Amino acid sequence: MFWKENLQLIMNFEDFDQAYEWFAPRHEPMPFPEMTKAQLRQVVKLFKEDQAPRIAYVAEYLGSTSGEDFPTLGDLKQLLQLGRESMDRTGPEFDDLSGTFFSLASDFAFCLCAFVQKYRSDVDWVASKTSKKTLTYNRPLIARPNYEAAEGYIDGLRFFADSLRSSVRRGKTVDDVMRRLKRSIKRNFGIDLG
Repeated sequence: MFWKENLQLIMNFEDFDQAYEWFAPRHEPMPFPEMTKAQLRQVVKLFKEDQAPRIAYVAEYLGSTSGEDFPTLGDLKQLLQLGRESMDRTGPEFDDLSGTFFSLASDFAFCLCAFVQKYRSDVDWVASKTSKKTLTYNRPLIARPNYEAAEGYIDGLRFFADSLRSSVRRGKTVDDVMRRLKRSIKRNFGIDLG
């Protein structure tokens, strides 16, 4: 594929953006916190069903050479780089973000879940049980069994959007976001990625 040769430099984002097929969520288009528990459970069920086929597509469009090991940390970094490039073109404000950015957020979350599952088979998508006072209230989470209010899970969608937005505002790089991701994986799942 034409974007495969040097994705590190995001050589032609417009070409990538035109060829990239957005992930179309199959759940009702409403904010997660406004969903009923049954609606959120349905979202989690659909995410579990959509993860494998979407990851196959992601591996193809990234031109991944990691084969059966997909996704790797490098693949997650490429998704973050694409998200950052998308944000650099539109601006970091929520209302300005493109459909490409939101689709990349879903792809990142699916890949993050699959990446963590390579190390811990007990991790999966769950409907949040955190309190209304938390940012993860009533959201789909990547979590270990018996996770707690403050640890044992990552909100993959929110991590992608919030970390990239913060990196733009603070003048940080995708490498900084990757360091934060590794720390979060270690803290929440006990996986030390160095």
